[in-house]
Amino acid sequence: MKTALLFAAALLSLTSTAAMAASCEQGTPPKLVDGSTATQEEMASTMKAVKAYIVATEEFQACLEAAGKGGKMDVEAYNQSAARMEALAADFNKQLKTFKARNG
Repeated sequence: MKTALLFAAALLSLTSTAAMAASCEQGTPPKLVDGSTATQEEMASTMKAVKAYIVATEEFQACLEAAGKGGKMDVEAYNQSAARMEALAADFNKQLKTFKARNG
């Protein structure tokens, strides 16, 4: 009897972890403006969108970590989200540098 209960609890734990991982959603990266032609307002709006995306990505990663406790975390999804976030930040910084060079 105890073995059956332990097995059922373990099975439930595994299925709930998979369900939690499936509920982790990452948003779409925002489109960046061209720093050589963007207005001040466009750059400010894009910066807000990039910051919001970074926060959403960190929440996605925390969700993956929570879903992976006691089981196996989706390391590939985590690493891909980190790479997308880093690439977006680097690309935005390039556009920001271009914008600042043009506008003083």
